[in-house]
Amino acid sequence: FALATGRELPDDEGWGRGRRPVINVNLYDALGFAKWKSRQSGERYRLPTEVEWEHAARAGSPTRFPWGDALGSNRANCDGCGSPWDGESTAPVGSFAPNAWGLYDVVGNVGEWTCSMRDPDPMHSFERCDSPYESRRRVYRNGGWSDDPDRLGMAFRDWNAAFRRTDDVGFRLVRECPGCALTAGDGSGGRIADQESSAEVMR
Repeated sequence: FALATGRELPDDEGWGRGRRPVINVNLYDALGFAKWKSRQSGERYRLPTEVEWEHAARAGSPTRFPWGDALGSNRANCDGCGSPWDGESTAPVGSFAPNAWGLYDVVGNVGEWTCSMRDPDPMHSFERCDSPYESRRRVYRNGGWSDDPDRLGMAFRDWNAAFRRTDDVGFRLVRECPGCALTAGDGSGGRIADQESSAEVMR
């Protein structure tokens, strides 16, 4: 994507690319990649809303983490999770077990941009994408490699200015699939079918 569009490669902090999640990307980098990937593939890719992100992260689980309410040790990457990368760097995607729907790193490693804007009343923004021209604070979900364990958990939310790039926030895309079969009553309206990891997306 970066080479095809003449963009500078995002800084990997010397940790490597390949299976590492992309970092140092802002909201507009993520939106640009989703638009480019949609054109290249003929599918529709976009950032998830907060509701979609949490729906996919939970994979039907009501607990704080995909595996239960206790963090345990070496199940995720954060500053105090008991992993080899704790507080030092991102971990390669696939270093920990996925959730029940096969999604990796919905807890720890990097936070992930959503298309929802921070709102004093979160219910106003949870279920929609806000205008890409709105540059005020956008929500990202999930705690990252440098966060304390109390900032992990699938209900965790934080926000950043849309133009800001950091070494602990990346993104994950939704691929819309209107014709896909859905589980009865899942409330996705035919739009949630697949999420792709942010690993390798900006090589």
